[in-house]
Amino acid sequence: METAFYIYIFVFPFIISTVLIPVIIQFSHKNGLYDKVDARKVHKGKISRLGGLAIFAGFVSGFICLLIYDFQVQFNIVVFIIALLLAFFTGFIDDVITIRARYKLLLQLVCGLLVALSGLKITKVTLFAGFDLQFGILSYLFTMVWVAGFMNAINMLDGMDGLASGIVLVASMFLGIMGWLQGVPVVTYLCIVLIGAILGFLLYNYPPAKIFMGDGGAYFLGFIYAVLPLIGIKKASTITIFSIPIILLLIPLIDVINVMRKRINAGYHIFIADRNHIHHRLLKIGFSNEGILWVMYGYTVILGGFAVLMLYLSPLHAIALTVLLFMLTILAFYIISVAEKRIEELEGRSIKQQKTQKIKTLQKVKNSLIYKKLFT
Repeated sequence: METAFYIYIFVFPFIISTVLIPVIIQFSHKNGLYDKVDARKVHKGKISRLGGLAIFAGFVSGFICLLIYDFQVQFNIVVFIIALLLAFFTGFIDDVITIRARYKLLLQLVCGLLVALSGLKITKVTLFAGFDLQFGILSYLFTMVWVAGFMNAINMLDGMDGLASGIVLVASMFLGIMGWLQGVPVVTYLCIVLIGAILGFLLYNYPPAKIFMGDGGAYFLGFIYAVLPLIGIKKASTITIFSIPIILLLIPLIDVINVMRKRINAGYHIFIADRNHIHHRLLKIGFSNEGILWVMYGYTVILGGFAVLMLYLSPLHAIALTVLLFMLTILAFYIISVAEKRIEELEGRSIKQQKTQKIKTLQKVKNSLIYKKLFT
């Protein structure tokens, strides 16, 4: 019976998401609701940006099934649903009519506040046995920043076909496994529902993409991903709860920090689109779109393995492993940076050599013409 239930809560959201995509594509074509081609995107042509609606509808359909199943939760479900709806519609409305960045950030923080009010706030960090760092009233602020941070991280990651949806799908698989290992079925159930909804969308989003998730889908996935660890993984230490979702999305999170640093140093707004993200940089050094996807998927799987291991480590060992993985990831970014500079140097030399050769050729032609005038 339990196996049949797992299959049902996966298949139902998958079918809903898959069936809705063609309808959304047709609707977008009729109403001209296409994704904007800007400096951050790598696609060309008219592609619908409303795919997040299919992910959202698929997840909600599975979520309703879980409510009917009467699964037990330890938070205010009504307030949580309000936060979930606000997270999605903040992005979805922006996909239809543009909302200024400051107002979107404000609404994201409100989503975080509602999560805290539902009973899922971050109250403390246990660094080691007998030492708890209590946040008190600041727990609301930390939860708001936590939720808004992941919503923006997933949105910034969504710059290439299949990238954000695929990485969140892989990360959700590991969160579901950890929920099962920790004996918290609600996390596993929600992860299965989310995976089904994402997979239905990914069938159309894998390159060459026929549809994009837009801000609605990105904000929704970021929101769900941020709250899943807060919902049920309570048998592990708090520092591990912090570390696991960060580890699973380590590359995009470090990428976001790096891109924001570059924008600030250049005097640009942190939400201005550019081509400094990791996938743009990998394209620049010769990776194909699909090659980048599988590198990122594979790296997320490796990080997922370490995340599972962290469940069985002491808080201090979990911190040490997190720091080590951060350092290794930063090293990978540094290697990419060195490769970029080397390629630029080689391209610069090639251009210089071409110019020199062109000048020599012109000079030979000129000398030839002079010779003909003098001796003919």
